[in-house]
Amino acid sequence: MKHVTGFYKDIVLLIKIKSRELKKLPLGVLLYLRSTFRNEKLTRIGDKYVINSFIPPFPSPAFEQFAKNAVSVYKQEAFPYSTHIALTNKCSFNCWHCSKCYREGEELSKDIWLQVVKKLQNMGICIIGFTGGEPLSNNNLEEIITAIDDRSTAILFTSGHGLTDKRAKSLKSAGLYYIAISLDHYTEEKHNKLRGRADAFDIAIKAIDTSLKNNFYTAVQLVVRKDMLNTEEMDRYIDFVTKLGVHEIRIIEPMPTGVLIKEKGDIFLKEPEREFLRGYHIKTNKKNNLTKIASFTYLENKNMYGCGAGVQHMYIDAFGNVCPCDFTPLSFGNIKKDGFDIAYKRLRAHFDKPRATCFIQDNIEKIRPFFSNNLPLKYAASVQICNSCRKRELPRFYKKLGWKE
Repeated sequence: MKHVTGFYKDIVLLIKIKSRELKKLPLGVLLYLRSTFRNEKLTRIGDKYVINSFIPPFPSPAFEQFAKNAVSVYKQEAFPYSTHIALTNKCSFNCWHCSKCYREGEELSKDIWLQVVKKLQNMGICIIGFTGGEPLSNNNLEEIITAIDDRSTAILFTSGHGLTDKRAKSLKSAGLYYIAISLDHYTEEKHNKLRGRADAFDIAIKAIDTSLKNNFYTAVQLVVRKDMLNTEEMDRYIDFVTKLGVHEIRIIEPMPTGVLIKEKGDIFLKEPEREFLRGYHIKTNKKNNLTKIASFTYLENKNMYGCGAGVQHMYIDAFGNVCPCDFTPLSFGNIKKDGFDIAYKRLRAHFDKPRATCFIQDNIEKIRPFFSNNLPLKYAASVQICNSCRKRELPRFYKKLGWKE
């Protein structure tokens, strides 16, 4: 592994990204696109480079598909480039923030997931994420990943439970490229408490080691709390994972969904705390000796890409409900009942433009009155909520590419 920053990073971006699709864009647009990576650092693994785990490695056919999506954004014909699918809702952990709580039903079969993967690829999805529950508990995981051809890059989100060396080799053979392992603290006691299991930390650390030894691009996923949001705590965390050899830290803030949907306390971040994270993202990524940071609050800020829920990203839960994102518990149809095409069409009818701010954070007070211990909300309620939402400002990225309010 080698991190690349500064002037050399600019040279790599210039020389290594040889995309037929990007050549269709005006020079000014290309220069702006490159500038959006100014606070990222590249990681070289073998003959490929990774900006972060939200984007396919380059050069690769999947990155070329990502470039095609960028062209579609410029043409104002945006479609999702990323989809996360929950292969199961089952999990042996009891995490403090779990977004999958209150979801029930009959889980989709392997054959349906294989059809879904094919449809996603044919519509241009270049990042397919496997989540849960715990996706490693699904014995069909490798077969489903194998069905993904090189137009897409697969990422696995896991607690680490079940990631043995034998399983890692099997996943590698199937074509998995990214693995993101949950790690909410650098101390055993606190991580175990947050994840609701006495051996959670040991499981995560062993999984990180297994992932790295099997040459996966390895990230940890941190759901950050307010007690972590100071330089001392964050420095300790990043020093810990850097020593482990981790390539990236994906930082997510608590969301008012799942187990936290009724929470109205001081658990959610406020703008000064998000600003701290954005600054930490920028500061850390200038140093090539530290694990890189990919913070949602930086990437989804109004001055960057904003919230792409339902526009650039979507989520399908274990029971086939098509939702705008992993955290927005609105359903626009069920694959088994309505079919994917109908559910997707309904979704895009209400999510036709990206937003400068997070949909679930903006509209949780509209969602809560419809909640009755079952998620996601049904289609009729989802439409009613969307129709009550006022139009929001566009993120800077889309304004720069010519979108109008």
